[in-house]
Amino acid sequence: MDLSFHLFMVSFSVTYAALNGPDVINALVGQSIHVTCTYDKYYSNYRKYWCKGNTQESCAILVQTHSPNKANSDGRITIAADTEAGEFTVTMEHLTQDDEGLYWCGIERLFWDLLSPVALKITEGPKALLSISPSDEEILRQNKYLYYFIWSILRWAFFIILLVWAIFVKLKI
Repeated sequence: MDLSFHLFMVSFSVTYAALNGPDVINALVGQSIHVTCTYDKYYSNYRKYWCKGNTQESCAILVQTHSPNKANSDGRITIAADTEAGEFTVTMEHLTQDDEGLYWCGIERLFWDLLSPVALKITEGPKALLSISPSDEEILRQNKYLYYFIWSILRWAFFIILLVWAIFVKLKI
């Protein structure tokens, strides 16, 4: 295989963890929230989106950008990208109990999208806030960090394997 393929695979493997959002957001019914997702400025011209689903594969896009600095609104949900700051902000208004769930900040890419999970917890009122278990938030935070820790190791291992493979391929030719 040629060197350009190897360079593509290397850049693909080391740029995967370039999108971050908050782990958990707590809100009350009727409130509005603003979620800011930061990304590597390399992805400034890529389409950003906000989706809901329990897994990355089942994530249904709710709203997305159509150009780098243009906001797009879908009813109660708005998204706006700020390419200078390397972030996009999603606003959800008039929250209901049905809005609770797992959401994802996303950047559309050719082979697979960059995604960062955000858990949204909705409660009825101030008294209900006391019943939120901090252990749930801590478990989600630990799972997210464990995922990124493992991926940070695996991507560099993948990079080294590709580099060694490229060297062996060049030496055999």
